[in-house]
Amino acid sequence: MKIILHGINTLNEWVGKAVSWLFLALIASVCIDLFTRFFTGRSTDWAFDINYMIYGTNFMLAGAYTLKHNAHVRVDVIHQKFSPRVRAILECVFYLLIMFPLCSFMLHATWLDFVNAVRMREVSIVSSWHPPVYHYKAVMPLTFALLMLQSIANFIPNLVTAVKGGADDDK
Repeated sequence: MKIILHGINTLNEWVGKAVSWLFLALIASVCIDLFTRFFTGRSTDWAFDINYMIYGTNFMLAGAYTLKHNAHVRVDVIHQKFSPRVRAILECVFYLLIMFPLCSFMLHATWLDFVNAVRMREVSIVSSWHPPVYHYKAVMPLTFALLMLQSIANFIPNLVTAVKGGADDDK
């Protein structure tokens, strides 16, 4: 079991670090568009679509990495007042009532949307460039699959702590 959990953590660590490099592509795209606009007086046709696809990909795929590092928003002032065992119980309840159902629903919904986009050869209607978006829509189910895996990897140690207790529970 530890090997599987380590594998999930390693995968999401790697994906999170890999997609962080997309910010360089985003910066380059924005700079090219700004220079083009400055020197020609008009924006590029492709910049808006490329920018939202790059940023959206980075934002979505970094979600599991953020969860792995417990960096999502939480009320730490309240959370830290509880013992490790109570925190683990609260985390387990959160995963069971919110994360697992949400990830399952969103994985299913985004997978259907992706399949439909591929079938229709969907293109963007935002700009005159009309790039295909079905490849971008593949990121969404991948995001929720990675988030579900990381949720499982976080849930299991919390479940162990909730059942067995933590080192600081004697206080």
